[in-house]
Amino acid sequence: MNFVRSGPQYLFLKADCSHELSEKLVERFNAEIMSFPAAVEIAQEDSVIAFIVAAEKNTKKVKNADEILYISCSPLKLMAELINNTEIAKHIESLETGPGQLVMRIPKNGEKIIKKIKESYGAEETSILEGIDNGDSDSTIISFTDQAIRSKIMSMAYVLNNILVNKTPASVFNELRRDAVQYITQGIDNTEWYELKINIYDSDELYDLEYERLLTILSDLEVGIILGESWTKDHAFALFSITAYQLRLFTFLSPLEIKKILIGFEYNEAGERLVDYDLFHKSDKINWSQLAEGKGKVDRKAVAKKFRQEVLEQLTDTAKKRYYDLEKEITEKSK
Repeated sequence: MNFVRSGPQYLFLKADCSHELSEKLVERFNAEIMSFPAAVEIAQEDSVIAFIVAAEKNTKKVKNADEILYISCSPLKLMAELINNTEIAKHIESLETGPGQLVMRIPKNGEKIIKKIKESYGAEETSILEGIDNGDSDSTIISFTDQAIRSKIMSMAYVLNNILVNKTPASVFNELRRDAVQYITQGIDNTEWYELKINIYDSDELYDLEYERLLTILSDLEVGIILGESWTKDHAFALFSITAYQLRLFTFLSPLEIKKILIGFEYNEAGERLVDYDLFHKSDKINWSQLAEGKGKVDRKAVAKKFRQEVLEQLTDTAKKRYYDLEKEITEKSK
């Protein structure tokens, strides 16, 4: 489970002709000219967001940028090219680096965690844009989200808050990587992580495929740590037992959040039931009906379809493709 990752590097380039410099960077690095929010949403680790500023303007203000470029290239490689490529270098009057950025995943309702980290670093709340304007290469913006952080933010809407820390990105990254679990444990309700058991039942006995299908989803969503797995017997009725494959999951997500994922993928795209997932917290079984909204009769398949769609929208393209391939194979073999 990944709690902290790096964000893009911010660079300010003062140019004698900002448009010509932008064209050169687009040509050499396949850079893309776009708005700042669009750049942040696609920015990967080890990439650059460059602000091209005309020579007569104050360099280190985002609002003064004539153009904003997203460059899918490591900062070191870009810097070397800016120095050594005379066709590019001749347009640059000066270069300044902005603050580093880290993205930290926290649980839902994690305001206490943000407050604790803010106090520990003597940090200030900020927007990302203000942080870039006010920070420098020796400071760090920490952006908080309750979504899986993988390699990019996905959407600015998922950023819950930001703080500006007067400490280098490398130092803050190492400290947060070391202390993230402690901050999260102190900040969640009842300081409780959950150890859950997931039982997989498959009448077609395609357990290898069902296991891979489930792990594709859980891994991509970064829901937690698999502590172990084994075959088990579920004594559902007297004198009758059912074989199941059991995973033990350690997570800060609530049992109901995990149940939403599980019920959504008991069915395939056509609404056919492929597998049964039972979820247990301690000795309690988490029932799918706890997810239903409102009163009255609730359709299990409708509930599953709703959560399936919600989860699929959160998966990366790579995981989504792998998932559909596995689902297709399982559907064909179960007929």
